Amino acid sequence: MMTSADAKAFARLHHVGQVDEIGQPDFEHLERVAFAAERRAQHAEDKALPVMPDEVTQAAWLHDVIENTSVTAGELRTAGFAEPVIMMVELLTKPKGQETDEACIAKLIASGNLGAMLIKLSVIEDAVSPEQPLEPAATRLAHTAAAMARLRKAAAALGYSES
Repeated sequence: MMTSADAKAFARLHHVGQVDEIGQPDFEHLERVAFAAERRAQHAEDKALPVMPDEVTQAAWLHDVIENTSVTAGELRTAGFAEPVIMMVELLTKPKGQETDEACIAKLIASGNLGAMLIKLSVIEDAVSPEQPLEPAATRLAHTAAAMARLRKAAAALGYSES
């Protein structure tokens, strides 16, 4: 059985050398997202919601691996990751040039997968964090506020709240 430590090591290996738009290692983004998603998943589990925090954390570490590397869902299976983890990663993977951000959010909400929603909230939160460049962060904030509201509403419908 794979653990979040295994997912972290897998992500580190497959994202080696990748950097974001300001030159920071992509791995730092994965680390922030995994930490935030784990916190949210633990909160959901504490409220007796149907979430497995370690699976959510694994998927958070892996959320960009299909989209930004040559890794496939099949390779995640071969590596030993559980189907719920792979399902979340696939839900969070934006097909290259095939869907708008709005369509991806709609697909995620329609899935009813609370774990994937918690990860996406963490991804968006990281994208608009103060550590990001001010102008792109401001643009992203305006662009993603509606997506965050939609995700929070969908998560609330499943019993999750951040209070």
